[in-house]
Amino acid sequence: MKFTIVYDNETLAPALASVWGFACLVDDDFLFDTGGDAERLLSNMKAMGIDPLKIKAVFLSHAHGDHTGGLRGLR
Repeated sequence: MKFTIVYDNETLAPALASVWGFACLVDDDFLFDTGGDAERLLSNMKAMGIDPLKIKAVFLSHAHGDHTGGLRGLR
């Protein structure tokens, strides 16, 4: 199983925005949480070469904005 952190409050990659929240791509198919901001989520995905249209499902850990804020951008 492969986990790719797409959105987090810390990053080692200068091309990625680090913002409070969390999103993790699981096996290139499933997104676990969506971070707090749709624009930053999609920007990080683009920088990482991730096509949001290929995501099969989104799973949310809980209903806080820093985990659900990116949903708007995935619609």
